[in-house]
Amino acid sequence: MDINKALAKEQNKLIKIARVKGLYENFGQNEVRKLENEFIDISDYSKQMNNNRRLIQKFNEWCMNYGG
Repeated sequence: MDINKALAKEQNKLIKIARVKGLYENFGQNEVRKLENEFIDISDYSKQMNNNRRLIQKFNEWCMNYGG
């Protein structure tokens, strides 16, 4: 799966969860870890891998700042 599609899927899932259950401490952290495990190779610092890191970091910041 493409990282952009995976990020959009997780973001939409979190928005739905927030509407139903509300926000909670560490909102989205399980999803961030899941994406890191799927798309990040810790020994690879290629341009593509660094781009993946940047995209996941932006998603993590979105999770931390999401207000509903």
